[in-house]
Amino acid sequence: MSSNDISRDELLLLLSSMGVVLAKDNKLPTEELNRRFGMALNTAQELSDVVDKTPINLASLPRWTSQKTLFDATKRGSLTEALVGYMSQPKKGYLSPKEEIFKEMRQSVLLMAHVCDVGLRDICFLTEGDELGIFVRIMDVLRIKDGVPLYYFVYRELVPTPDTPMDALIDGIGVDRTLIKTGISDLERRTLLRLFRKNTKKLDPKIIAMERDAQGKETGHHPSFVLPLCPIAMRNLGKLTNNPGCEVCGKKNTSRCMQCMSVVYCSKQCQKEHWQTHKETCKSIKGGTWHSITVQEPDMGPPELNSIVNRLESMHNPQTAGISPSNNGIPPDVHGGKVFLAKFQVSLTYDNYGILAPDMLVYDRTRSFRFFWKRRSNPRLFAEAQKMMGSKLKFYRAPREDPLW
Repeated sequence: MSSNDISRDELLLLLSSMGVVLAKDNKLPTEELNRRFGMALNTAQELSDVVDKTPINLASLPRWTSQKTLFDATKRGSLTEALVGYMSQPKKGYLSPKEEIFKEMRQSVLLMAHVCDVGLRDICFLTEGDELGIFVRIMDVLRIKDGVPLYYFVYRELVPTPDTPMDALIDGIGVDRTLIKTGISDLERRTLLRLFRKNTKKLDPKIIAMERDAQGKETGHHPSFVLPLCPIAMRNLGKLTNNPGCEVCGKKNTSRCMQCMSVVYCSKQCQKEHWQTHKETCKSIKGGTWHSITVQEPDMGPPELNSIVNRLESMHNPQTAGISPSNNGIPPDVHGGKVFLAKFQVSLTYDNYGILAPDMLVYDRTRSFRFFWKRRSNPRLFAEAQKMMGSKLKFYRAPREDPLW
């Protein structure tokens, strides 16, 4: 294993720190976890929203000009994070727990924004004891779609040797007189390198020529870019946690338990092997009672106010917290006709215990739909559901879509 590799357990921790929670005992191959982590890095930068096509032609992008500071233009955060001052807490550097790596990465990108705001350009990200590091020189800040800043830079891995300690290595680069140094954990170093290399591949191939000097020799400096990092929207988390693979071996699933529809397998052999483990759960789900409910789309007034704020999604773009589009009230079938998990939640705005609440909000994890279930549509069943919720005022159930939709 190379010093820059990321282990399977670390991949699960990194994904979890980004909100992509997979069962620790999942059977997904490491290759698939790497693929999902790459998708998560793209999603956290909102690449598909702000980049129309790749490779990115930097020459076609205007330079950043705005009355807003780059720090403010780069800052991202959810309502929950704002309430507790999550991103205002000091960067912990090499003391940061692995569970907070994504937060630390976001703060590193914010540091790049601050460095540009004060007219500097050189940063050294160093691990404990200056054992390893990354040198970053910000070459330019460009404006991409929707006024999002793109930080274009060159970077270089710093690997000191007994003959060339870290200080000598940095001096040999020819850094500016004012150099910003910040501590990072080794896992953040490896994750930043993964992000930088991944983004390099999205640049116009002509930019790669910067890796060589006039004589065609490798300079050790690699061009890359980074976009603001933000919490992954719930509508995207579902895509990253979906399809966990065969319950036994993790291979691509081709069948599902037809009794409960809750687990998937790649073959009849794996399904048979798993039956003794799954039998009790299967029978409990199968023994449940199905009820039909009628739901309706929210009607919350003017379009500009027609939004339900999700406390976990970034507030910089109201569209990420808005109502998912539907087709005449029919939600998009992102679950492929399979059973999925939905949350039923009573609002606290009516009374302390939600007893007088006229409706429940119903939505799935991917936010492919968000509907209201009105009490008046079935008062008896509505009251029964509230009783089952108790003081928590919410529960999760596995619904299935009415085939008449």
